[in-house]
Amino acid sequence: MHQTFKIWLIPFYNCPVSLTTVLQLIESPSPPPSSDPSSQPPPPTLYHIKSQNDLYQTTEFFKFFSVFRIAWLGLVVWQFLATGFCVLGALLGGPVSWVEENAVGGNKERGFKEVVLG
Repeated sequence: MHQTFKIWLIPFYNCPVSLTTVLQLIESPSPPPSSDPSSQPPPPTLYHIKSQNDLYQTTEFFKFFSVFRIAWLGLVVWQFLATGFCVLGALLGGPVSWVEENAVGGNKERGFKEVVLG
């Protein structure tokens, strides 16, 4: 779902953002059946909206409050940097985890020499 925000203090500024809408529905009571059940099909089940929550992602929040999109661009750069650090940590920590699982105590059947030398 998409919305366009406009700030009335800043002319010609609009911000298209996407959002997720969470609806809570309640089933409405169905009318009593008629005396002749063969005359009409059963009425469809109706639902009414009990509550609605609009959820915005962090990037959309920054897009709205950053008039010139500078904060939004900074957030995107920060997310790419954080992803890069996570991948780097996984690459550097992978061999350490392998040694801990296979030699230090995770694999009791084989010792360190058997694991490393084959």
